Amino acid sequence: MHTTLLMAPGLTFGSISALFGLSNKLIDENQYSTLVAAIIATAIVPTMIANSLYLPRHRLPREAAPQHVGSADPANESVPEG
Repeated sequence: MHTTLLMAPGLTFGSISALFGLSNKLIDENQYSTLVAAIIATAIVPTMIANSLYLPRHRLPREAAPQHVGSADPANESVPEG
């Protein structure tokens, strides 16, 4: 699911469609710029969702994995200095 959300097929289809419209004089350059900006913006949202919800944390190295607050593992607790 993580990989599927990151691929964002709408980005490819939308940009090709906008370029088709521009090259065939169906839209002008201002409309093309607005469409491409909207297409890119809508591709960012699924990527953010995929990274926050479906990140495969079990594949990350142990030291790079985010630690949860209040972990029951005593090895993860920090000892105050002094």
